Amino acid sequence: MHIKKLDQAGSLLKPPRSQKLKSGLVILAPGAEVGEHVTDKREEIIAILDGTALVMVEGEEPVEVAADHMVFIPAEKKHNIKNAGGGKLRYIYTVALFN
Repeated sequence: MHIKKLDQAGSLLKPPRSQKLKSGLVILAPGAEVGEHVTDKREEIIAILDGTALVMVEGEEPVEVAADHMVFIPAEKKHNIKNAGGGKLRYIYTVALFN
């Protein structure tokens, strides 16, 4: 078992503690963004805890996602997350790792 308080951004879980999962907490100031990236052959889930995220996924229209919602991002898709609100955006990402 692994327990971590969700009060600071950073890694929550990753190998060697886990075998197939990587997870972390992201906190973004208003207007800040993670930056466009690809998680290669890995699927990703983003769970919005606080704030409003602008989620941009390759080949799709950007969409605003509010707290208490989750987003699935398919493998090999460029994506970016931006804080679209006036307060902090907090979300947890979880990526499935494949061998």
